[in-house]
Amino acid sequence: MNCLPFVLSRCARALLPVCAGVLALAPAAQAADVVVASHGGVWERATQECFVKPYQEKTGKSAQVVLGTPAQWVNQIVANPAKPPIDLLLASPDGVIDAMNRGIVDALDPERLPVMKEMNPQLKSLERGYAAVVGFSSMGLAYNTETVKSPPKTWAEFVERTANGEWNAAIPSMRQASTPSVVLWMMAHTFGGGADNIEPAFETIAKMRSGGSMRVWNDMNEFLTLLKMQEIDIGMYWEGRAWAFHDEGNPEIAFVKPEPGVAIHTTLVQKVKNGSEAAWEFLNDYMLSAEGQSCFGNMVQYGVGNANVEYKPEIAGRITRMDEIVTPPYDEIAPHVREWVERWNKEVDR
Repeated sequence: MNCLPFVLSRCARALLPVCAGVLALAPAAQAADVVVASHGGVWERATQECFVKPYQEKTGKSAQVVLGTPAQWVNQIVANPAKPPIDLLLASPDGVIDAMNRGIVDALDPERLPVMKEMNPQLKSLERGYAAVVGFSSMGLAYNTETVKSPPKTWAEFVERTANGEWNAAIPSMRQASTPSVVLWMMAHTFGGGADNIEPAFETIAKMRSGGSMRVWNDMNEFLTLLKMQEIDIGMYWEGRAWAFHDEGNPEIAFVKPEPGVAIHTTLVQKVKNGSEAAWEFLNDYMLSAEGQSCFGNMVQYGVGNANVEYKPEIAGRITRMDEIVTPPYDEIAPHVREWVERWNKEVDR
């Protein structure tokens, strides 16, 4: 019996998902005037509604949204830098630095992007001349009002009451890329440390775990399910997603921003080198415009980069104010991330 056809068919089947993924992206990138990266869920819906739809209606050009993660997008761009499959890349603050160092993004020319004059000056340090803030959300405390009648006003109070077993709490795991900055650095900063002294963060987490009522969550939806089912009562979570869940028929879910402030996770957009020239117009007139960002901010309930946005009255009070923000020093954090992750895996995710 000749087994070669069977072997080949197995190989073909194994390669099909890979080939399909590559082919699905390439034609879309070639067909559209602009290809923009996007996260999934409400972020994608807002990107389509607030940026893509008006761009296509007003210009007659086409825009394609590509879902994925920053690491995936960067790998796709690096694989074909002369003809990148993506024109507008989303990145975290440390991702901005990485893309700059790789040489895969263009500097944002203020002559081509006059809208940059409207961007919030307090967020400018994150942009580095190579990116613009699309949105940001704060890591505060989401809680179930049916089980937590008096939410903590400070981070110290949250730690003490968790350690005392007053409620079941949860914090993000290292599967969340922002955990080194918005959890570890923030805890260290709050309790006397910083990027060069992370010890207070691990001591604080150990203290909370000592009461037997703290766990880690791995997935955004997992956290909300745990909170809804009252398997946890309170935990560190994202502002915009918490309020979106509240509005989707879960009025018992609320959110607070403990003092002395909350760390934010910022998503920025970068123009990919050798990408479509149409991306400049898409950025200036739609993605970063006050109108486009107002639409986007109201849909995702995030703070945005354009300082001239207008929020709906019911949304405005939920958005983290500039004076509530504690901005992580990403340059100082980056050299320590590997060692922090290794220690976390030994002490927290054991």
